[in-house]
Amino acid sequence: MHTILSLILAFLVAFSAADGLDGLRDTLALRRDRLAAAGDVLRPQAAAPVVAPAAEPAVDVDWEDISYVHYDPAAFDAGVEELAVLAEGEDSQALINQYEELYDQFICAYTLAEVAYVRFSDDVTDQYWSDESVYSETLVADMQDELFTACRQAVQGPCGDGFRAHVGESLADMFQNYVPMTDRASELMRREAELVDEYYERMNGAADVTYDYEGEAWTTDMINGFQGADLAYRDYDGYLEVFYGLQKVVCDQVGPLFEELVDIRAERAAIAGYEDYADMAYEQLYMRDYTPEDAQILCDAVKPIARAYYDSRYYADAWGDTGDVTPQMDEGALLDALGTCVAALDPELEADWQYMTEHGLADIGFSGDRLEASYTTNLMQYNMPVIFSTLWGDFFDLSTLTHEFGHFADMLREAQPSPFVSGSIDLQEIPSTAMEALCTFLYGDVYDTGADTARSSVLCGLVESVIDGCIFDELQRRIYADPDMTVEDISALYAEISADYGVYEPTGTDYYWVYVSHNFDVPLYYISYAVSALAAIQIWDVGQTDLPAAVDLWKAVTAADPYSEQYMAVLPECGLRLFTEEGAVEEICAPLLEELDRLAG
Repeated sequence: MHTILSLILAFLVAFSAADGLDGLRDTLALRRDRLAAAGDVLRPQAAAPVVAPAAEPAVDVDWEDISYVHYDPAAFDAGVEELAVLAEGEDSQALINQYEELYDQFICAYTLAEVAYVRFSDDVTDQYWSDESVYSETLVADMQDELFTACRQAVQGPCGDGFRAHVGESLADMFQNYVPMTDRASELMRREAELVDEYYERMNGAADVTYDYEGEAWTTDMINGFQGADLAYRDYDGYLEVFYGLQKVVCDQVGPLFEELVDIRAERAAIAGYEDYADMAYEQLYMRDYTPEDAQILCDAVKPIARAYYDSRYYADAWGDTGDVTPQMDEGALLDALGTCVAALDPELEADWQYMTEHGLADIGFSGDRLEASYTTNLMQYNMPVIFSTLWGDFFDLSTLTHEFGHFADMLREAQPSPFVSGSIDLQEIPSTAMEALCTFLYGDVYDTGADTARSSVLCGLVESVIDGCIFDELQRRIYADPDMTVEDISALYAEISADYGVYEPTGTDYYWVYVSHNFDVPLYYISYAVSALAAIQIWDVGQTDLPAAVDLWKAVTAADPYSEQYMAVLPECGLRLFTEEGAVEEICAPLLEELDRLAG
């Protein structure tokens, strides 16, 4: 076990050879929560008004040319009423034609919701985009409820057989079993969206909060810099007071939002017939073919690996000379570096990169008022992915962008996704995580110095994806099993769970969980990072001796349809091991941990 003071010593060793604090943004007590804190999330998908859904990417459309309008649902509402009338009649073709027209309108509204969210992401202080994001997201939920209710009548009506044949058995069954949303359920979803947006708005100012200690107002930058290190040597108890005091100030600002979100989600689960929101999320939101109980088996298998990692490798590897990784890259240089990597991997990936850059489909930029997050969404109306990523000015920017490009390339290969199901998130996270890992083999081509440092840090991130995925899933499952927990209860539980994984010795209370946006925005998502990383590590391991074979394996996993196939079935078909196999987790991680030992010298 290591105390926070051990981490301070490691920090000072790393900093002594570095040019500055750039690239070492993490707090002294916790590792940088890379993609996790950045909020890499597969948004539901959507985009703008205009043409009907395209069968192929609309290569003549640039992101900057896609407009937004405040969607008026009046025509859609009238069309749903007409569909309900036709559902009781015998004109099968008229029924199908009306459904297709409504589907196109739904896709339009769905894509508008995603445009609004990306625009909100560009500036979370812009009230217009905040309002439009909430409006469009809740509108889409209401429109889907209306459409599903009418389609339920259509499946059960005189033209039910013809309608079923048109939409397909799976979707027809979904319509037939649909339970219309109550006014209360709609109200809960609207309030949930408002709370999530408010969380992002409040967190936008988290770096500016202060904590008074001995007459001085401390900021996060101060405690993470030389002043904090100096305070730790002079007054370690004072350092801890300031460090956790700053976190508590932020927690006090956003914690009440989380308590309300937990209550809302617990009520939503009860309305849907679930005793526990975790069960609902696993089954309905993320389409997992394993249970929360299976996830706990994974968590228990990861704990000894995590304790060994934090007891030895983490402090040797992750705190290397971050300042010697050059060059530091702006937006254009990052895109060029990404192009260099993917071109060396595969010509098809290079073509995907060219398509992305030619049409401006990577919305990347440095912080300011941008959402401190990275995600990729599919603009359904155009069947065209878009990347959003906020940069920080260190070498993690390239690995984050590479991760998102993995999502981007995967989405280009998918058939037109359904707007009615989210698909297997566990499968959708593998192409991105594996792409990030494979590109580390090309770091020597893009960095003038420090390629091994960058490589080691990214590979550490793979291990930490497994660990963090388990930590936050275990935390969330225990919260939703006891939704009456207070913020203080949750903070104590987070400290307890983190200590169980060896992150640090027990501290009693830790408020860092509020900085991880997934806890607020997409609860129970986090285990997808763990299971996808286990698959990505296996693909990376193949790349150690045969990079083209690893790319072929990446393509094989990407070829799976996440809307009809699931994680536990696809991996064995591709020759990859499952975390449920006895001893598999330890054996999967072993080659990566050995490589970290080698890089550490």
